[in-house]
Amino acid sequence: MLSTKTSNAINKLRSAVEHYRIQNFSEELPSRCKKEIIRAAGATSHSRGRITMTGLEKILQNIGASQAVSKEEIEFIIDELGESSNSEHSIPIEKMLQIL
Repeated sequence: MLSTKTSNAINKLRSAVEHYRIQNFSEELPSRCKKEIIRAAGATSHSRGRITMTGLEKILQNIGASQAVSKEEIEFIIDELGESSNSEHSIPIEKMLQIL
């Protein structure tokens, strides 16, 4: 069970991604948009197959949602759902797809 803060942060993230999808991927399946976002986040991360906080922040910035989801909210998501490896917390790509 997720904390209220993390649930709220996930809802904000989903909303930001959905807004971006409607604006930029309206002719595509929602899953394609999410996969493109995840692929871009993974490309900016140092860990293969994982999305770091830095990667997620970069993606939110790229889709114009850096004001919609705060750094603190990203930390809630990664701290509660992610795993720690090599000094930086990250979330497996599969889990991020489920979140979105």
